[in-house]
Amino acid sequence: MRKGLSLLAGLVLLAGCSMEVPDFLGREGNASGFYSVRGEPPPEPEPLALRTATLEPALHGVIVRVEGVAPTQGYYSATLVPLNEGRPDAAGIVSFRLLASPPPEPNAVGPERTRVMSAGAFLPTLALKNVRGVRVAGMSTTTTLTR
Repeated sequence: MRKGLSLLAGLVLLAGCSMEVPDFLGREGNASGFYSVRGEPPPEPEPLALRTATLEPALHGVIVRVEGVAPTQGYYSATLVPLNEGRPDAAGIVSFRLLASPPPEPNAVGPERTRVMSAGAFLPTLALKNVRGVRVAGMSTTTTLTR
């Protein structure tokens, strides 16, 4: 019985060590547990070479799905960035640019199939009211898709 009580007291003590200390007990900071590491800012995203672009129907809108090829290994976070704040131009075309973040240091080129990246954007039906097509720009090519 005595061993059980001491074991239980030890476990409660250990469990208490993992709990956060409330601010009013003298802990400084915001108690979030996250620390800011200041270093170099991330590199600016760069355009990718456009491989394919398609418009796919979706519930209450369409999906713009794009594949691009990165120049080297290590690119990440491919995204479609809307131009003109996502509004259509005078011809009714919504424009996007395919961008990805480069690696912090140069990497090997590798085969093309290992450098393919994809991105997408959803355009709701209400936003498609005055849209006749979607234009996607890559590094050196531009593709226009019609609805």
